[in-house]
Amino acid sequence: MSEVRDRGALVLSLVAVSWVALAAAGAAAGLFERAVGSPPIRVALTAGVPVLVVGILLLLSHRFREWARSLDLSLLVAMQGWRVIGFVFLAYYAVGLLPAGFALPAGIGDLVVGFAAPYVARRLDRGRGWFLAWTVFGLLDFVVAVTLGAVHDVGAAGVLPDGTVLTAHMAHLPLVLIPTAAVPFLSIVHMLSLVRAYGTARQ
Repeated sequence: MSEVRDRGALVLSLVAVSWVALAAAGAAAGLFERAVGSPPIRVALTAGVPVLVVGILLLLSHRFREWARSLDLSLLVAMQGWRVIGFVFLAYYAVGLLPAGFALPAGIGDLVVGFAAPYVARRLDRGRGWFLAWTVFGLLDFVVAVTLGAVHDVGAAGVLPDGTVLTAHMAHLPLVLIPTAAVPFLSIVHMLSLVRAYGTARQ
């Protein structure tokens, strides 16, 4: 069983590294650049499609669900520790490059999830209450961050007061790696951890 979990950890690690590398290459090639005022369709597709695909696989594929159940739950939880990278939102806000309405809730939410991850991982053998609450908060944090990022995007400038700092920097390196790699990958990790902890009703 430990060998299976080790293979699962290796697979997730390789996927994470490859995902970041591909997103960085795409960003460097200008894949996520867009005209002023146009919606961030490529960023949205890059972030959303993988999550949707994995969600469908978890619902429809018994083999994929079984693989998810073979993973080490404490490892899945610990991987969310990378969410502390959300401090960059606060740093960009501090120098006036990101709006407070996006950077503060997104950055603080990520820091809470990231710093809590080791604590939650240590308490898994004492029940799943903390795990479930933390996971729900982690997923909601992503939903709130994505929503606020869209509201403060260049394409939404017409509905914001004049002079409002926008989230245009999220389309450029290094910040673009967060919506195109970190958010979808860690959202999937949350989904895998829920299946690992509770299973699914579908067989």
